[in-house]
Amino acid sequence: MLNMKKNILFLSLIILLSIASGSCKRISNKNETKEVILASFTVLADIISNIAKDDFIVRSITKPGVEVHGYQPTPSDLVNASSAFVFIDNGFGFELWAEKFVSNLKVKRITVAEYLDPIFISEDFYKGKPNPHAWISPKRGILYVDIIVDSLSELRPSKRTLFEENGKIYKDKLSKIDKEFSLFINNLNKDRRYLVSCEGAFSYLTNDYGLKEVYLWPVNAESQITPKSMARTISLVKEKNVPSVFCESTVSNESQMVVANETGANFGGSLFVDSLSDDSGPASSYMKMLEHNLELIKKGLF
Repeated sequence: MLNMKKNILFLSLIILLSIASGSCKRISNKNETKEVILASFTVLADIISNIAKDDFIVRSITKPGVEVHGYQPTPSDLVNASSAFVFIDNGFGFELWAEKFVSNLKVKRITVAEYLDPIFISEDFYKGKPNPHAWISPKRGILYVDIIVDSLSELRPSKRTLFEENGKIYKDKLSKIDKEFSLFINNLNKDRRYLVSCEGAFSYLTNDYGLKEVYLWPVNAESQITPKSMARTISLVKEKNVPSVFCESTVSNESQMVVANETGANFGGSLFVDSLSDDSGPASSYMKMLEHNLELIKKGLF
């Protein structure tokens, strides 16, 4: 009954805000009018910002540090959506709330995953479902840029040159990060190429750079950690003499600390996955997030 009331309230807010907003898709700033692009989470918003630059206002539904999978949109999120001309989400089941969120809003939708080749989860409850965390790999990040450039150019053809030029500059920076990490992995002893994390969020990174992924739970399943998965991880870390294990910034590292204590491995630190940090943190942009994550991995595996 409580869930039914929440759904009714949610739908009512959508309808009221849709009527109130009408066709308003622009934000006025003094004498300047800019269109609004709305992203589902902070990482995606930052990528878009580097493509759209100052010609558009780019907003994220979720805030820095927030877990995205089970996020519950608020009335202010609906207001932001009503002023946007496009909503861009990741897809692959990452934003479980997105479908309902946009269903009654007059807003264009771009889902990046529709243009990506997925890596499927191979076990547990999520077996056969696509892993959503493609942006974790710099190689896939470059694909995100191409997809967003092409999609926005179709919606706003007059801005195509702007999007393409900004996208090229941004891709060049991502390519540099890609090449540096590739060089590191190529010079790393094959026996040390194990990335052990809390969540199975690094499949695209490990696939693209020749690492082997080990994790305590699959995507968005911290509560489903079992004695079996814990024992399996501890056994592998011991057997392969893995030097460091990692966790993610939006979940507790308690379980991974048990692995470190039981095996003698170092705890290599927290990697950023679903959310950027705030401006004072080490991952306040997508570029900084990649640099932070890859530097921790380098130090941990070297």
